[in-house]
Amino acid sequence: MPTSIKREGLTIDDVGRLVRRTVLNPYLTLPIAAAIAWFEKHPEHYRDLHLHKLIDPSKLADIGRYLTGIGVAGATLAANDQLTHLFANNFTSPGHGEWDWDKEIVLVTGGSSGIGQNVVQGLLERNPRTTVVIVDYAPLSWTPPTGAKIHYYQADLTKSDLIRSIAARVREEVGHPTVLINSAGTARGSTIMEGSYGDVESTLRTNLTAPFLLTKEFLPEMVRNNHGHIVNMCSISAYIPPPYIGDYAASKAGLQMLHESLQLELKHVHKAKRVRLTLAIPSFIQTPLLGGSHPGQNNFIFPLLHVRTVSEEIVDSLYSGYGRTIYLPGIMRYLASLRGGPEWVLRMVKEPTYKIALNFAGRQVVDVDESGGIKLEDREA
Repeated sequence: MPTSIKREGLTIDDVGRLVRRTVLNPYLTLPIAAAIAWFEKHPEHYRDLHLHKLIDPSKLADIGRYLTGIGVAGATLAANDQLTHLFANNFTSPGHGEWDWDKEIVLVTGGSSGIGQNVVQGLLERNPRTTVVIVDYAPLSWTPPTGAKIHYYQADLTKSDLIRSIAARVREEVGHPTVLINSAGTARGSTIMEGSYGDVESTLRTNLTAPFLLTKEFLPEMVRNNHGHIVNMCSISAYIPPPYIGDYAASKAGLQMLHESLQLELKHVHKAKRVRLTLAIPSFIQTPLLGGSHPGQNNFIFPLLHVRTVSEEIVDSLYSGYGRTIYLPGIMRYLASLRGGPEWVLRMVKEPTYKIALNFAGRQVVDVDESGGIKLEDREA
């Protein structure tokens, strides 16, 4: 059973998957269309099998054309999926034994709760021997399994000097991370006019500058070994930004540009085609970022995602050995494409977002100083 039915209830993604596996499945529709075409040329066999009692032979031509059209549409979608996969991975496949999760070192920002926590837990469920480094300003809100190789570093990700020092400590004390998951995120929930300087700087530094700097710190070793995987947590707000989180939306749009630019640099500049990149573009998620509030959108079209649904997609991507773009729910990919369409259509889609009821009462509401830094009792712990 699809995870969305178990956690989010029936959604448009579940219907879409069913349609793709049946009506738009070219391996199903095209053979049937071919069989119909054969029976049209050999009507005696059609009668011998008594199929004329089920479907009037005079209707076969129309049914065949209909199924052929649907089959071609399904084949086009399947080809699009395959080409997207091939280009995302530079037409390369993981080598045999390339990913050894006993030896991989995974660094996760924001791993004390939310998506980061669930990604770490998902990785440890797959392989308890995987080494995980957690970098976060908040202490762990969960207890790692006994014997788990968890290394925790407390750090304010708005401070570039701390990022540099933590990265050096990780390399010296643990080793070079082969997987970087930039899942730490913050949002202040203020309008552009009313938000303080500290609000804006804290959001942009945590959500965009920190992933940039962490990528710079750990990418060189990945490039040298032509082995690694970087996961960035984007958001649908990068495409359809609602009010009150303009700084957050801007940071996520910037993160997407980081991802796309890095794709080209890895392939053409650094010649490291096997370093994988994954970009997650979810809608609203039940994380501490929302403080337990519900945005109030239609659950069938835009379900409030369970954090485990998102983390499982990320872990699956890591274990596949391939990079990809994760749209959750899947309809997000079509909304993203509106950016290239008529501006008035995009505006009509964005207009209702002012009604979204968000309560930023979670972990993102922390004290920030005038420079945008997080007020921690012990940043260096």
